[in-house]
Amino acid sequence: MKFTLDSPQGEFVFSNYGDGFLTVNDQQHDNNLLIFPDHLEAWPVSDINQLGADDFEIFLQRKPDVVIFGTGAKQQFPPVELRRELMRQNIQLDIMDTPAACRTYNLLVSEDRNVGAAILVI
Repeated sequence: MKFTLDSPQGEFVFSNYGDGFLTVNDQQHDNNLLIFPDHLEAWPVSDINQLGADDFEIFLQRKPDVVIFGTGAKQQFPPVELRRELMRQNIQLDIMDTPAACRTYNLLVSEDRNVGAAILVI
């Protein structure tokens, strides 16, 4: 789905997504991403059931108010042990499918919110 959201200068936002890719500021990526308005990096994870708290370490460092977790084509929940550990560390995940996560992230960035996201490609 192609987005037409205007992005403030220097902020990373999703401009498109589809099967096997995410596009940020018109640059296509074929890998999972960790994204903040001022930071973008590849997220080398492959299986939602194998995620650990260390895979979300960047959120402890950057302390966003909102953490969005896009889980691919459909909403999937990571293991309950991981969610408990993240909550213990004051990281509350808003879990949704990747299309909804991209749209929600962009909306929150446009509202100048302190947001971060972990996004799995579809």
